[in-house]
Formats: sequence, structure tokens, C-alpha cells
Amino acid sequence: MVEHDGGETCIMPSRTNYALVIAAGFLAAIMATTAQAQDMAAPEHRDHAMTGGAVHNHDDDIAPKQPTLLTGYGNGGFPITTRVPAAQAFFSNGMELGAAFAHRAAIEAMAEAVRLDPACAMCLWGQALVSGPTINYGKPAEDRAPLLKLAQRAQRLARGDATTRERDLIAALLLRYRPGSEPAVHDRAYAAAMRELAAKYPADNEIAVLAADAILIAGFADDDETTYAKPAGEAVGLLERVLARSPDHTPAIHFYIHAEEVLDQPEKAEPYADKLATLSPNASHLVHMPSHTFYWLGRYQDAADTNWRAVEIGKANAKRLGLPGPAGVWGLPYHAHNVIFGLGGAMMAGDSRMALALARPLVERVTTKDAAEPAEQLLAAAGYFALARFDDPAAVLAVPEPKLPYLQAALHYARGEALLWQRDIAAAKAELAAIPEKIAEKPDKDNRAAEQMLGIVRGVLAGRIAMTEARPADAAKAFTAAAELEETKDFRQFSDPPAFWYSVRRDVAEALLAMGDAAGARHAAEASLKLRSRDPVALATLARADAATKPLR
Repeated sequence: MVEHDGGETCIMPSRTNYALVIAAGFLAAIMATTAQAQDMAAPEHRDHAMTGGAVHNHDDDIAPKQPTLLTGYGNGGFPITTRVPAAQAFFSNGMELGAAFAHRAAIEAMAEAVRLDPACAMCLWGQALVSGPTINYGKPAEDRAPLLKLAQRAQRLARGDATTRERDLIAALLLRYRPGSEPAVHDRAYAAAMRELAAKYPADNEIAVLAADAILIAGFADDDETTYAKPAGEAVGLLERVLARSPDHTPAIHFYIHAEEVLDQPEKAEPYADKLATLSPNASHLVHMPSHTFYWLGRYQDAADTNWRAVEIGKANAKRLGLPGPAGVWGLPYHAHNVIFGLGGAMMAGDSRMALALARPLVERVTTKDAAEPAEQLLAAAGYFALARFDDPAAVLAVPEPKLPYLQAALHYARGEALLWQRDIAAAKAELAAIPEKIAEKPDKDNRAAEQMLGIVRGVLAGRIAMTEARPADAAKAFTAAAELEETKDFRQFSDPPAFWYSVRRDVAEALLAMGDAAGARHAAEASLKLRSRDPVALATLARADAATKPLR
């Protein structure tokens, strides 16, 4: 493994962008086998109002073949009206699984609770709840009709011996699923009702968490980053009260991490992020979740390590479920997101071993794909960026050509970096020339970030060539052009972690330092650190710039 400097950069998706869903949804589609892909929502069902994510139909296979209470997924259940203890147990487990985003397992647990006690109103409510939208996946109007029927059945049963609290929860959920072609309208109505219930039951942790979740889902339906802070702030207020009473409440921690990331306050979630994996050791998604805090605090190795553990849990789940390996694991929800987030952390941390262990299967997986949207390709390009950064140049040059155009561009970039490491400048220039200036006939919201990626990798590779040829002024110009592209709103909002793994401002700083402009280098390095705190490369460049500006004694 070679740790060469072929591509030390990072881009910052705005932390006010809610982009987990992109990697979880788009990448699940590109990674799925043909049969699994048929279980993904059709393109027309992708809810771009949910920041570009794919609607998920919950057919993720993560459920036991026989009804089983699954442990290690956190907490969050609560007592309900039922005369069947087993129904209570499966209901509580379903609530835990739903909050851990183990979607299919949650639905199956609730279905078992209903089977065990057909007269249980809250079991039907639970089945309707966990089958609905989440902050990552929307639910189109046509898929809500059967959930409305579940909620209506729950309401009829609740006229018997259900508590007032239970009848309130059922009435609120009915608002989410009532007929209509605008799901976002109904999600907002449900959020408003849950807001009222949180006020009515101020000491109720579960209602507060359900309200926070509903507020986040409704708030992120507006596709406008300026509106994200308001629902996130409201959710934080609810969740902090829960955590003050119950600091180990895993659903509250889960949503708190997300909300504080949106508010650009990851440090507030850090104490909870540090313990979440211990509280939910079998929940792949909750094991992954702390990385949303660690990454933005500059704890890149911790972000890498948490995702490595989540990936390993996914592999174990695939084996346990009998999914054919090694391809089967890619059909699991969030597996690709865990891989991408792990790559983001490992590359920033300089962990070549982990980065390559994650990148090579990703590249192998996407090489033979013959269809994928631009956004999917851009996310998968992270594998090629990791090869460029860490792999042996000869191995990079031997990587097969992918069929998809944006991935071809990513490979040309990776080859260019490898060739520069071999000091073959002419061949590197040929790879630069092979990266197209554009692929799409016209940019739109579905391909804009992928088109910008072309400019970023062209700029970075051109800058790297210029630095190799001792032309730092030309390098600074090329790096600046790349940095300006990755810092645009469209690209910053594209994904979390960043689709291009480092801030190119640190390359600008390096080029300026080579020109003798220590003050300019210091400014650029500081700008880079605002985008990626504690970036070791930017910190080293800043230290050298500081040293160059100190007066001689």
C-alpha cells in the first residue's frame, strides 16, 4: 500500500443539508442485484423533496425468517393495552427496531404483535407507524392507503379499553395517512398533532421522540436548506428534555445526532455519540450514527472505525440471512452508506488499510454496472478516489474501465494521480485530457453535482500536474477553480460525507506557499480548516505557513 499525495482534498456538504438519504437511497439502488433492485422504489417515486433520497419500500430482508425478539437494537418501547404479554414484547421490540431504522424487522415485529393479539389497537398503530416515512425515506401517496386502513382499524379497536393517550396517538397518525396526493401536507398535519401531544404529555419520553421525528420529517420535506434549522431546533428542544431525564434513550440519541448536525452543533451530541454503539451493539445503523458527529468534529479515525463496525455487522447479517455473498450484502439498507462514510473518515484520517479494504469491493461492484443515475455514480466514485490516494500506482492503472461515464471520469482522475506518482507527466496529461468537461446535455438537479465533480477532478489533477512541473502559480489557479466548484451550494448539499473527500482549499494553500505567499497560504489553510476541522494535512500546511511568516531574529 502506498500512501502518496495523490488527491488530498475534502469537500464539505453543508451540515444544514440532510443528505444521509442520498447515500442510503441512491447507492442502495446502484449496489442492488437485479432482483433486489426490483424491490427498490421506481424512479418516479423518488422523493426529491426529501433532499434527493429514494423512497424505500422496506423490502430490505433484514428480518428473521421466524418471528424473533431481536436484542441489541437499543430501547424505546412502552407499555400498551394488551392482554397478551408476547404481543407487548413484540410491540416494544418493533418500536426499538423502527427507531434503529431496521425497517423490515420492525414491520415484521409489529405484524407478529398484531397476530398475537388481533384486538390490540396499539399493535395496529405500531404496524402503521413503522411502515411509514422516515427522515431518510419518503412514502408516496399510493403506498399510504393500506396504512390508513391499519390506522382506521386501530381507531375502531381503541373505542374499547384503550387509554386516552393511545387514542390520541392513533388520531394523530390518521392525519399522516389520510387520502390526498400531497404527502408532505399530511406529514405536516401529523407533526402538528404530535407537537400538541408533546405539550399535553410533557413528561412522556416516547411521545417527545415521536414528535421530534415527525417534525424533522415534515421540515425536511421543503427542499430548502434555509428551512432545515427551524425543525431541527424544535426537535433538539424536545430531545434534550428526554435526554435530561433518560440519557441512554437510544431513539432520542439517534435523532439528536441528526438534528445537531443540521444545526452545525455536532459538539453538543458528542457525549451521546460516544456511547450509542455500546447501547445498541447489533444495530448497524445506530453503530454507524456517531460518525455523523465524529466526522464534523475532526475525529476522522473514529468516524472510519464506527462505519467499519457497521459494515461488519452488515456482512454478518447477510450471512445469517443466507444472502449470497459477496454481492448479497450490498442489497442491505445503509450498507453502501456505511461504506461511503467509512471511506470518508479513513481517507481524511490517512488510514490506508481501511480505505482500501472498503474501496476495492466498492469499485469491483460498480465496474460492471451498465445503468445508474449521475448522483449514484458520483457517490460510487469515492472508491476510485481512495485508490488514487492510497493504492499502488500499478494496481490503479490495472483497474478495469467501468461502463458508466462519471465513473470513467473518476478512474481517469485516479490514473492521473498514479501516473504522477510514477513521474510520467505526459501520460498524466493524457488522463487529464480524457476527463470530459461535461457529460450531460444540460445540467439539472439530478446531474448538477456529478457535472461539478468533473470540474473538480480536472482542476485537482491539473493543479497536481502543475505542482509536479514546478508551476505553482498555475497550480494555484487550477486548485482555486476546483475549490470554488466544491464549495458551491449544489455540491455542498449533495451528500454526507462529502462526495469529494477533502477541501481543495488546502491544495490552494500548498501552491501559494510554494509561490512564497505565506500569508495567502495561511488564509487558504484556515479556510480549509473551517470546512474540515482538524484536517492533519491542512494543519501541517498552516504550521509551515506560520513558520514562513515569522520574522528572522
